[in-house]
Amino acid sequence: MAITNFQQIIWSKKIKEALETITSLRNHCDFQYEADSKNAKEVKILNVTRPTIRTYVPGNSITREAGTDGSMTLKLDQYKYFNFEVDDVDKAQSVPGLKEALAKEAARGLAEEGDKYVASLVKAGVEDGVSPLPQSSSVITLTKANAVRTVEDGFVSLYGNNCKVSDNFYLEVAPKPFTTYREALTELSTNNPDILKKGAVGKINNAYVCIENLLPTGKSSGSEAEDDVFYNILRTSKAIAFAEQINKVEAYRPQDAFSDAIKGLYTFGALITRPEEIYVIKTAM
Repeated sequence: MAITNFQQIIWSKKIKEALETITSLRNHCDFQYEADSKNAKEVKILNVTRPTIRTYVPGNSITREAGTDGSMTLKLDQYKYFNFEVDDVDKAQSVPGLKEALAKEAARGLAEEGDKYVASLVKAGVEDGVSPLPQSSSVITLTKANAVRTVEDGFVSLYGNNCKVSDNFYLEVAPKPFTTYREALTELSTNNPDILKKGAVGKINNAYVCIENLLPTGKSSGSEAEDDVFYNILRTSKAIAFAEQINKVEAYRPQDAFSDAIKGLYTFGALITRPEEIYVIKTAM
């Protein structure tokens, strides 16, 4: 008997839920434009230029200027899919839950693709030769003595760019530098359930500290070998916009096999909308 459409909706819901429960680089982005992206290939994000503030002199004519605006486009142009099957014989001879476990792994794989894309945007921004993202002036050999200083330098940059103390800040670090940052944690998730809910292990200053395995990497100046620098990211939750869609998840019976199969298409896009709200701490591997 073929799997019905009603069951397909259930699979779609389960995979969507699995996507949403994984804390990752994409989860720390701004999803406010996602509602506008439904049934759309791109979203135009509007902004305006701040009018010039001048000094008024009583009795003198005032200067008038034209208001100007701008825009940037968030494109949902990343398309990823999965397609797997479970043979009827394997299903009959396996512990119950095989198909469900595979669906969960598929969802994790899709989430990682979103993380990788966010990482690629940051990497391109760091290495941009014209207008690079704010970053540490050199590659830092991280030590217990300078760990907090590297984060404070980042906050100097962010606060200097008018980020508010009330903003949500995330410090995303690779596992190796985290072993050094761990000693600098000012608050632990074990003492504060709200930190754990953020998917963080603690806080430094005003930032939730999160361990990330998919952070971008790069080469130090003059290096011709493999990447030898971690690009650890300190940012607000508004710095990068992210929108995602699960276009379709289908459960079906292949005509040329005795098996149940599930396929899914995942469409998403991301854009650095506020580069001034990112600071990259470059540390040696």
